[in-house]
Amino acid sequence: MQKLVVSYFPLNRTIACNARRIRVVNNKKPLMLRLCLVVSIVFALLASACAKKDDDNETALYGAWINSKAPGDTLQFMPKNNKNILRYNQSFNPALPQYAEIEYRYKNGKLSAGVFGLAAPLRDINSFTWIEQNKKFDILGYQLYLFMSSSATHFTYIKVN
Repeated sequence: MQKLVVSYFPLNRTIACNARRIRVVNNKKPLMLRLCLVVSIVFALLASACAKKDDDNETALYGAWINSKAPGDTLQFMPKNNKNILRYNQSFNPALPQYAEIEYRYKNGKLSAGVFGLAAPLRDINSFTWIEQNKKFDILGYQLYLFMSSSATHFTYIKVN
């Protein structure tokens, strides 16, 4: 008896040839193994693609951050009404604080923030840099406080909690 293997994807069939009869045998087991393998690979890829690192999204900034040179100047990053909010004192006067809350986004190591009182798109804060990942960052003052005229003033913030 001779065996002739014919593959037509996705069905694998073995045809056993004999002088008197031809018999078709369905090989389901290899097909099922391949299908399970493909499904498990796709599932693993989707699971790894959906996994978020905490240090690369908005939650990495959640908490209070104090200015290293003026501890009264505190930034608070928090969730509020399904948005990520940055809260800070615009007045620089701890006795008469004037808090502003703006929406922010932190993706791929880049910080973007809204403008207080405007429904404008978020603007990039390209001076944002980590000094110590998730513990200390530096930012130019005029990019956070839009009323500042000095383009050389840097603020360093340290995480409190």
